[in-house]
Amino acid sequence: HHLQLAAQTMTATDDASSHARPNEARITHLHWDATLNFDAQTIAATAKLTVHYTTPKLRLDVKHLAVRSVHCSLLDDSKEEAEAEAVYKFEPLTKEHLGQCMEITLPTGSEECVVTIVYETSKDLCSAAQWLPPEQTAGRVYPYFFTQCQAIHARSLVPCQDCPGVKITYTASVTVPSWATCLMSALSTGSESSLDERGVGRTIFRFEQTVPVPAYLIAVVVGDLESRRISSRCCIWSEPSVVEAAAFEFSQTEEFLQIAESLTLPYKWGRYDVLCLPSSFPYGGMENPCLTFVTPTLLAGDKSLASVIAHEIAHSWTGNLVTNKTWEHFWLNEGWTVWLERKIVSRIEGDDRIFDFRAIGGWESLKESVAQVPENYSRLVPTLGDDDPDEAYSSVPYEKGFCLLHCLEKRVGKERFGHFAKAYLDRFKFVTCTSEEFRAFVNEYFKGEPLIESFDWDTWLYKGGMPIEDPGFDRSLTNSAEDLANAWMTYDANEIDVPDVSISTWSTGLVLCFLDTLLSNLDAKEKSLSVSTIAEMEGMYRMSSSGNSEILLRWCKLCIKSEYKQILPVVLRFITSQGRMKFVRPLYKALNFSKIGNQVAFSTFKENAQFYHPIARKMIACDFKSGPEEVVTKEKRADSFVRTAMIVGGVAFIAALVFTRRK
Repeated sequence: HHLQLAAQTMTATDDASSHARPNEARITHLHWDATLNFDAQTIAATAKLTVHYTTPKLRLDVKHLAVRSVHCSLLDDSKEEAEAEAVYKFEPLTKEHLGQCMEITLPTGSEECVVTIVYETSKDLCSAAQWLPPEQTAGRVYPYFFTQCQAIHARSLVPCQDCPGVKITYTASVTVPSWATCLMSALSTGSESSLDERGVGRTIFRFEQTVPVPAYLIAVVVGDLESRRISSRCCIWSEPSVVEAAAFEFSQTEEFLQIAESLTLPYKWGRYDVLCLPSSFPYGGMENPCLTFVTPTLLAGDKSLASVIAHEIAHSWTGNLVTNKTWEHFWLNEGWTVWLERKIVSRIEGDDRIFDFRAIGGWESLKESVAQVPENYSRLVPTLGDDDPDEAYSSVPYEKGFCLLHCLEKRVGKERFGHFAKAYLDRFKFVTCTSEEFRAFVNEYFKGEPLIESFDWDTWLYKGGMPIEDPGFDRSLTNSAEDLANAWMTYDANEIDVPDVSISTWSTGLVLCFLDTLLSNLDAKEKSLSVSTIAEMEGMYRMSSSGNSEILLRWCKLCIKSEYKQILPVVLRFITSQGRMKFVRPLYKALNFSKIGNQVAFSTFKENAQFYHPIARKMIACDFKSGPEEVVTKEKRADSFVRTAMIVGGVAFIAALVFTRRK
């Protein structure tokens, strides 16, 4: 693996989201020895980096790390020689999200050495980490710690080359209080209990990741955790009061995994465990190897939202095994993963039409994103430069990337494309890929195929907006939902013939299709439903009390759009009880731009800012400074709070943005 990576990295272009120059000096392995201090909310750690180099300068990404010492030692016959203190310096901070460049002078006359860095993380400025007090956990007895390193937050946890083009193996020893369990994105190699110098009990957990991973896939969680066994290679982890519900919800994990293997290559990671986190986790799921992180908003009680597990399982191949070389090629991670997720779900449902049914929902999400993001970010390959990759995040790489792959599949047929998918994964496994490398591989694999040779790659990859081809999805499963949406539009216009259709037996997917169609039709006509129509729908469907987070999101958006004031307490409860950005960001924005919510949106965020993960806190604060000038309100309060909150959350770069609205 390391030979493949070294050969590829030495020809790699620089990644502007990182200070590293891996073509000159590249990390191949990390050993991380860390001790968590819940009282101080810091980590005291030692990072031992095995470095292969052609130039005796190692450039690392660091972000608010207090470095205590740096030493280097040569490797001789696979054994470390005596350490010597190393010369190092920090370049000035230019952009907060980039952190600083730490440049270390390496020994001359060698090609490989070990760099040992002793350091401590920052209490308030570690953007990868969230330290939860007991009251923010399900058990409300012990605190909780977890990390989220994607896209470029690993540098606030460990000195590293924080770019997806550099993959490393790693080992770790993590010391935690005796009441706690520690898990990582790696295989456990055991644990041992002891007493510290004060006689306080502690446990050291050890881990090993033998498959090379980029820094953004390093993950740690520490809390009061229990597991339930699903299969010989799958466990579901969560807090004791949640673990049974999570085990029920995600009981299909092994089945998803077996189907994914049949569509791809043998599973390379040993274990596939799932961790259901506290409610502030900012994403639906995170594909950390060996240990997928998921949000508790998936716990609908009927397994209707468990497809997120299929998505994260798919990442075991598309994203983790084959990785986008830079964040400008993020669609190679996510477009492929959405394609594979939908293959898995349609197979488990036993109906090929499910693939298109779910794709139709994705198409609606894509239309919404394209309408909202800058043109550059609606391209499959945006120009990011050294901008924050978090700011480019939307459904575009997911759904537009999926559409590209779907259109290729339609040209050659499902069977041939399935063989191609396996060949692609086999060709780029353990390394990285760019859009142009993918394009070349497609053209070579299907050489002489007229429908592939005529494929308009330049427009697909580098032009913004919606896809240039109509995907032609099979809509046979959406007819009833679309008909009901049209019936409510007609009723709203005429106020006669209330649609007499019960949806109590409908699947969650069909209900979501109904709501998505309503929202899309209203957006297309630039109108909203009347308050009386919303009240009629609420009386029939009782969606305000839905226990399904995806249904509740869409219903809240529909009600806010109609200025239905009765929804306000429902929305406020929803956005302050969980921190998933898919839900909180659009609802905060909708409230801020509405008459019923613009007086409480910002104050609600301000009161609950510390509840959210630093990444979510940063992006919500940024959202309050976007939108049409006539709608942006509370300027002075927002300016002051964003500066304070973002410094506390480790994202002080927002302080510059609050004075210049991002176009």
